[in-house]
Amino acid sequence: MGSLQVRLLFTYLFIIAVTLFLAALSLFLQIGGYRDDISYGNLEDLGRLINAQANAELQARLETAPGDPVPTTNDLLLTLRSFLGRPNRVSAETALALVDANGRVIPGLTSSPADLSLDNAVVRDLASQPLPPPGSPAALEPRRCRLEVPGRQPLLCVSMALEPEVLQALSETGAAAIIVARPAASLGEIVGDLMPRLLFSGLIGVAAALVLGFAFSQSVAAPLRNIARAARSVARGNYRQRVPATGPREVRDLAANFNRMTEEVQRSQQTLRDFLANISHELKTPLTSIRGFSEAILDGTIDDPEGIQRSARVISDESARVLRLVQELLDLSRIESGQVSMEQNDVDLNELFAHLADVFSLRAEEHGIRLEFAPSGTARVRGDFDRLEQVMNNLIDNALRYTPPGGTVRVTCRDLQPGTIQVAVSDTGPGIPSEDLPHLFERFYRSRTTREPANGRKGYGLGLAIAREIVRAHGGEIWATSELGRGTTFVFTLPIAGRAAPRAAAR
Repeated sequence: MGSLQVRLLFTYLFIIAVTLFLAALSLFLQIGGYRDDISYGNLEDLGRLINAQANAELQARLETAPGDPVPTTNDLLLTLRSFLGRPNRVSAETALALVDANGRVIPGLTSSPADLSLDNAVVRDLASQPLPPPGSPAALEPRRCRLEVPGRQPLLCVSMALEPEVLQALSETGAAAIIVARPAASLGEIVGDLMPRLLFSGLIGVAAALVLGFAFSQSVAAPLRNIARAARSVARGNYRQRVPATGPREVRDLAANFNRMTEEVQRSQQTLRDFLANISHELKTPLTSIRGFSEAILDGTIDDPEGIQRSARVISDESARVLRLVQELLDLSRIESGQVSMEQNDVDLNELFAHLADVFSLRAEEHGIRLEFAPSGTARVRGDFDRLEQVMNNLIDNALRYTPPGGTVRVTCRDLQPGTIQVAVSDTGPGIPSEDLPHLFERFYRSRTTREPANGRKGYGLGLAIAREIVRAHGGEIWATSELGRGTTFVFTLPIAGRAAPRAAAR
């Protein structure tokens, strides 16, 4: 019972068994009416036959040759008695009788089992609902009724009107109809009649349900088994494992999510490997320089004051480089883990842009780059001034690096929608290939294409990752657009002043 497929199959069988039980129960609760319908149906068939035979014999008795005496009422009664008492006319439990218009059985004109006396029996239905006119189409059809016999349970019966000629000949007796009566079929007879059919139908239904249930459970269980095998493979380190999205909608969704998960795990593992490779490379170069110059000083290779001074300067610069790298890594980790809280104050972007202009204007002028700030709209946001300055420093620094002399770096802001402002930093540099844009904000990501900075040296590949985390912590988003040969634009959004950052966005 541990297998999902077995559980599903037994669940289907249980549901089928409960359904069949309830169907059988409802059938037996309604079998009383069905039992009477069967009994009445048999009586109607038998009644038509007996009525036709009785009327035929009476009419034959009424037909006489010219000169023969006309049959009397007694002659017709003798004919009826002979007909009713004829052996093997009906089954042993069936009773026949002639009744008058009020439904009373006419004594002496009956045929019944030995233990059943029809004297004083009355067909109550005929008394309340008179017989149709003789000779009418309705008179030829059997009418369902109940025969009340003193001291016995009522019998089911059908009544048939006699032919008009016969009624006229028997007018002295008051005879109106002939009835055929018998006890209602027992429950055992009905069950015995239905049980083989019900069992056969039930077995056919169960067999079909088993086949369909197995097929359906297989359609659910097989994709889950594939996902389980793939999960075990991923647990062993095979992150390239994928599963086909087949089966019901929920299973297809599970397979699609599993595939996305493995893609993310594979990407995360690749990012981790790249991170380790990049951090090793970034640390290796300054540490090699520090070690080389320190050993040269220690073993006396460099012994002149000028050389020692130069070596000490290199060691100091490279140490500062290592410290900056470690500090940026720690800063990124703290922001991602939520250990760094962002202040929520009103920040005037005009003030921030003026400060940034003071910081970068000299550098831009030295490299022949035009630096423009063009705030518009609300120009007031909700956030941490220092952290937003850190984001802008990184974006403007990158723009100045990759913008050639004579180019332009433009910083703008505008109202994007109610409650949100958009800030953009554009440059006229060489642009970024489209395949690199989705990875710009990953740690240590470096484009595989040739994209050397026009001014200054390359960074560590952490600044944009930190900028993304800071913007997200403020409830905004950051992205980049670029066109090769025409430049790149970095865009991020922030909530305006007086509107708190969404909790879902701040980590």
